[in-house]
Amino acid sequence: MSLSFFPGRRVTVAHVVTCGCPAATERAPRYGAWVDADAEAARASAAAGREPLPGCEMPDICPQYPLHAEEIDADGPAPEVNTHNGTARLLLPLLELSVTDEDGQGDPYGTLPAPDFLGRVLTALALTPPDPGARGRAGRFSTGGRAPGHLQRRLHDLHHLAQWCQQHDRPVTWG
Repeated sequence: MSLSFFPGRRVTVAHVVTCGCPAATERAPRYGAWVDADAEAARASAAAGREPLPGCEMPDICPQYPLHAEEIDADGPAPEVNTHNGTARLLLPLLELSVTDEDGQGDPYGTLPAPDFLGRVLTALALTPPDPGARGRAGRFSTGGRAPGHLQRRLHDLHHLAQWCQQHDRPVTWG
């Protein structure tokens, strides 16, 4: 499981067939409708001996995986910050976004105007002590560790996202 932070109010101008690599997505032919791009992705993925897409960053393994249709945003490639749930449980309270109901369950979904989100990120960057990291644990359930400074790196990623959203007059959404 994970939690993603991304720009809200996406305006789609086209659809492409892509492997997911940014350069391949940028070079891909545009389709006006999702169904057309999705049908082409299925056809191309099923073709025997498929070549990697132009611009693919992993041409050795790209043909082994299916292609998919993707929307093209009017504002160009938009940043997205995806976090593991463990990291999200640490970040949300730092950003004062943790909402807890009477059962102690959090609601990790929401939207804020970019300037408000940016203010929360800047406050968290200023007030959060250096992250010492955490060791992973193994046993009946394994949990991953966290490298020292990981929370600060994720806060810097969120800072970049908030600035992009503010420049493009878009809110920041998470969920």
